[in-house]
Amino acid sequence: MPEPFQRRRPRVRLTVSEVNAPHRSVPTPELPLVPMALAAGALSGLVGWLLVTGLVMAAWFTAMAMPLPTALGFAGQVWLSAHGLGATVGTVTVTLAPLGLTALLLLVTRTVTRLVLRATAPEDLLGHGVLRAWGLAAGGYALFAALIAIVSGSAPRAGWALVGGAVVGALGCGWALAGRLRSLVRLPAVLDGLGRAVLAGVGAMSALAALVLLIGLLLGVDRVGLIEQSLAPDAVGAWLLVALQLLYLPNLLAWSASWTLGAGLSVGTGSFVSPILTTAGVLPAIPVFGAVPAAGAGGPWSYAWLASGVAVGAVAGWAASALRRSRGALPLWLARGAGAGFGTAVVVVALGLLSRGDLGVDRLVGLGPVPANLLLLAPGTMLAGGALAAVVHWLLRGRHLPAGDAEAPTESLDAPTESLDTVTVVLGRD
Repeated sequence: MPEPFQRRRPRVRLTVSEVNAPHRSVPTPELPLVPMALAAGALSGLVGWLLVTGLVMAAWFTAMAMPLPTALGFAGQVWLSAHGLGATVGTVTVTLAPLGLTALLLLVTRTVTRLVLRATAPEDLLGHGVLRAWGLAAGGYALFAALIAIVSGSAPRAGWALVGGAVVGALGCGWALAGRLRSLVRLPAVLDGLGRAVLAGVGAMSALAALVLLIGLLLGVDRVGLIEQSLAPDAVGAWLLVALQLLYLPNLLAWSASWTLGAGLSVGTGSFVSPILTTAGVLPAIPVFGAVPAAGAGGPWSYAWLASGVAVGAVAGWAASALRRSRGALPLWLARGAGAGFGTAVVVVALGLLSRGDLGVDRLVGLGPVPANLLLLAPGTMLAGGALAAVVHWLLRGRHLPAGDAEAPTESLDAPTESLDTVTVVLGRD
């Protein structure tokens, strides 16, 4: 018989705070793919145009001498200039594309496209459906670009606006659908990781170009100050001047990269700027051009930058050989390293050519890298650097590894899981 203290146990009171009913998912509307994909592209263009219009209107509020319709037309031309169509300022046509604005529009397009396509059925974006969505979204963006060309007074260039809008729209919308598009492509194992290696090389080139640009601005700080004082902007004008130069920051980095590679750049007709020799005449009245060195021959510190191509290729080649799967085969390491260096050079040359353009007429024509020199120097130096890094990596590590696959084969799911099977386990006493 239990003792009294054993019978007097504290009472436990159980209270129910909430009754959990079986979970019922709220049905969400699933809209047709075709109109939503077209709307995603057109809405992406509209949001980007509104951002550019806001920047132009900020300048218009400080000096309202320009009629409002003219200001809105100019905003449309600035938006079109990011698609390679240039902009007309008075009687002067500026063909120098602001690649910073282009990058911003790509980011906007990616974000808007992803948000809009969430309203479609998930199964519509599987398989070849994602290709349909990609093409329709790019087409919607291109149609919006043609409309902007017409309403902004550039109707004769509507055809080029379709082309430029299709390219930017395809890149931005493809970025939004990159995960699903990648599942449709099967690359050979030898190419695995080469994309990341090329990105590593491009990142190294960008870092060196940014360092060169910073050094140039620090050495030419007096010239930068004189140009800014000659412009005499007010508070809003000063911020707009900074914003304008930031929109061209990728162009400036591409020019600096061409300078470090020894290909040089032109800052106007008859001018040439390189580590070896600088011959520059009248420069545009833009503060950042104060970073252009004084005319004359280069010095030992500038000659050292000529090794940048080999160094950048080495970064890409080392990354490619570090990401490889097959072990012990020197030719494969060499091919991957050289391929990564060459791929980096292709991206650098492409950006350099896209960064060229005119800021006006006469001496302000053909600003940017010298195409022939860039095509000659960048691929050779970067390919050699990538191959050299791959060989060094193999001597240090690869030759000591057994031949064969370094990793066990793995399987990945190409498409997102649509449903999960649940199993209920009843727990009881034995």
